[in-house]
Amino acid sequence: MKISRYFRDRYNQILAREPEMLTKARIRILAQAIIAFIFLFGFLFIYSLVAGWGILINTRLGIFLSIFIATLALFLFKQPWTRAGHVFLACFTILIWSGALLSRQGVTLVTIQYTLLIITGGYYILGARWGLIYSLANLIPVIALVITEHLFNYRFPSQQLTTKPYAFVFVLVFNFILLVFIHYNFFRAFKRTNRTERRLKADLQLALTAAQELAAAKTNFLSTMSHELRTPLNAVIGMSNILAMENKQPEQKENLDILRFSAENLMAIINDILDFNKIDAGQVQLEQNDFRLDDLLKNVYGAFRSKAIAKSLDFSYLPDPQLHGVTVSGDQSRLTQVLFNLVENALRYTPSGYIRLQTRVSLKTEEGIRVLFRVEDSGIGIPQDKQEHIFDPFVQVSAKTSRQYHGAGLGLTIVSRLVALHGGVLIFASEEGKGSTFSFGLSFPIVYPEPVPVSGVSGDDRGIDTLRVLIAEDNEVNVLVMKKILKNWNIQPDVAVNGQEAVDACRQKVYDVVLMDINMPVMDGFEAAKLIKESTPPGKVPVRIIAVTASVDAAAEQLGGYRYLDDYMLKPFRPESLKEKLLLAC
Repeated sequence: MKISRYFRDRYNQILAREPEMLTKARIRILAQAIIAFIFLFGFLFIYSLVAGWGILINTRLGIFLSIFIATLALFLFKQPWTRAGHVFLACFTILIWSGALLSRQGVTLVTIQYTLLIITGGYYILGARWGLIYSLANLIPVIALVITEHLFNYRFPSQQLTTKPYAFVFVLVFNFILLVFIHYNFFRAFKRTNRTERRLKADLQLALTAAQELAAAKTNFLSTMSHELRTPLNAVIGMSNILAMENKQPEQKENLDILRFSAENLMAIINDILDFNKIDAGQVQLEQNDFRLDDLLKNVYGAFRSKAIAKSLDFSYLPDPQLHGVTVSGDQSRLTQVLFNLVENALRYTPSGYIRLQTRVSLKTEEGIRVLFRVEDSGIGIPQDKQEHIFDPFVQVSAKTSRQYHGAGLGLTIVSRLVALHGGVLIFASEEGKGSTFSFGLSFPIVYPEPVPVSGVSGDDRGIDTLRVLIAEDNEVNVLVMKKILKNWNIQPDVAVNGQEAVDACRQKVYDVVLMDINMPVMDGFEAAKLIKESTPPGKVPVRIIAVTASVDAAAEQLGGYRYLDDYMLKPFRPESLKEKLLLAC
């Protein structure tokens, strides 16, 4: 009992090493086939000794019995188990060859059975390649013997042994049973594997559905939190802007600048998290609008020049002269975001030295242009062991860097993914203590805008203070901020606290501009804008509706395509941005 338990434990250990069910079935087929042939040849060997079949048959049976026993030992005690499979099939091959060459009957039904067994075992136990090799190694000699015997009526001198009738019948029946058993065992395992795969597929589908629901819940949560965070931040940034406009005392300017900078820094972190969430969810689609590359680059340079001067950094802009006056089609805002992130990172991580914003035209034709963008700095650089993960989300050079320079660790992740959306690749080179260089190449179609005729009437002929403005906003603090901003331009607006009041107000009074919040009680901004536009009498100029929202999910992708809204702004906004949009209504 202890010996049988020991061998059974060894067998179970071999099975436990293989995770796949089909591989376990192959191991079982091999083990059971070896044991079956040990039993068959053991029985035949004993019977041949008793019946006196002769020394040649006894010797042959004894040799193959010994080989099969050795194969079982190899299977149990030497790894991998496929070695035992090769020995078993090679032994089988020799068995077929020797039987055909020694038997007077030549190729018999048992020989064909053995050949079928080795073909089946070769494929089921060792796979397609070795199955083909062992099949050909047995089929070719058998076919050659059949042709030699039946077409040329030639027999080899070695074919002297006579098959015993009882042994022949026993082996014939045994081989048929073994063939049936091998196929049954393998296809039972195959069926179990299919069943397991179907179960796993169903579990994976459930997990995928749950993950999608979780992702949707995360997106909704971030969208809601965006609105909730932006609303008070709008008040903080708005009031700091108003104080800066109203308060000219130099001693208060520094305090206001710090307040505004801190609020804008917090807003930048919120924007990074929300942008990453949208990109990660595949919700970002590039827009196509016409813009001048040289103007965009000048604006990026101008936006950070004062910060560079404040840190005593040498910030230089090196444009390619071929970009002058070139208008291209692409996503201006996303390209600006990429360059803003790269330059802002360079400013943040460069305590002294220089920053260079450089462009070079690598290819220019009548139809398109390819531009190489490069941002180089002499900052702290990136250690070699951190460079592999620099584009991973929430990764920073070190905890010390995170504390010293702040940030969410999402800037480069967003930049790399936005560049990839444009069809480019963000490349970087960095050395710790010496600085970093980030570069990427993008292709744009060139646009040739038609000249716009000069009008004799200027948009500034009508003063902004003559505009009739309605504020549709349910948050009292936001109303207060917008009223104070508009008061600086001598505009006295009316206020509606929900969408329905805004519709009623537009029916009772003519307005030039409606500053429309999107998330309001009773009626939201979308429905209110639709009703206001549709109620405009024929021949009258429709009121200009500007959406002002703190919800990022209702921003460019949704608002830009809504035909009842003329423009939009995302809270918090700069007073200069609002003034530019109001001037369009003059």
